[in-house]
Amino acid sequence: MLKQQCHTLSTSGACGSSFAQDQGLESQITATNKEISTLIARAFAWVVMAFEVREERRTLAGLTGEQLKDIGLIESDVESESKRAYWDLPLDRNL
Repeated sequence: MLKQQCHTLSTSGACGSSFAQDQGLESQITATNKEISTLIARAFAWVVMAFEVREERRTLAGLTGEQLKDIGLIESDVESESKRAYWDLPLDRNL
């Protein structure tokens, strides 16, 4: 940001305080940009996980009764899991 040249000899005058205000504003903008970037990254990670869970549910629904018995599930468990919406993620999954 271009500023007019300061005509005072000390930085404690109006020019110095203007510079300090600009620096404070710049650091606030930088912090806000980092928060926005973090929010976007978390949202993207959530979408990726939602698609992974959807694929896992489809795979689970495609297992045979014998395969389900091997992993300790019954068909009603699989049916209820496969009916869940893609945004309905398990609570034990971390982003």
